[in-house]
Amino acid sequence: MTARVPKYRRALPEDRRGDLVDATLRCLARDGHAGVSVRRIAAEAGVSAGLVNHHFEGIEALVAAAYEKISRDVMERILSRVEPVEGARARLSAFVAASFSPDVLDPGLLRVWVVFWSLLPHVAVLQEIQKRTWVDYRRTLEKELAGCLPAGHDVDVEATALGLAALMDGLWLQWGLDPGCYAPATGVGLAERFVDDALVPRHG
Repeated sequence: MTARVPKYRRALPEDRRGDLVDATLRCLARDGHAGVSVRRIAAEAGVSAGLVNHHFEGIEALVAAAYEKISRDVMERILSRVEPVEGARARLSAFVAASFSPDVLDPGLLRVWVVFWSLLPHVAVLQEIQKRTWVDYRRTLEKELAGCLPAGHDVDVEATALGLAALMDGLWLQWGLDPGCYAPATGVGLAERFVDDALVPRHG
């Protein structure tokens, strides 16, 4: 692969940082663990390695910024399809459908996440981001589920949200490992059935 010639174009610091984060994600998606390299990321972004170190305090800080961005972006892709929808149950269905959309059901995302997962036990800042984004994801699911509950219907919303998240995450992981192993509609149907079963009143 021929390295890109550094462009040395002027840019605002926040724009340059954003360019470097995007370049990091491209490197991780394409090269896996080998993409965790200041030199390779700099070449991808078309800048000098020194400029990477100027904007980030080492490769860990840059990788952490990339992890933060992709976690936020995936959630925004889902919520952008939920926010325009009215009606609690319809919103939850939109959340499920978005989770199996091409924007999310993407093998490239898994390649990036595998790198992050391998680094998590060794990098404290990644652990902090993972804990926070996981809590935010579950709290969002809990909010959408709680809105679907009929009056007087007692459901453990936290446990239900955890189960739904585990189901969708497991299906996403399997599809990332073997794209096309099931139809996205099948994943949506399984998640919807889980939700319907959870919302059925239990008597006795």
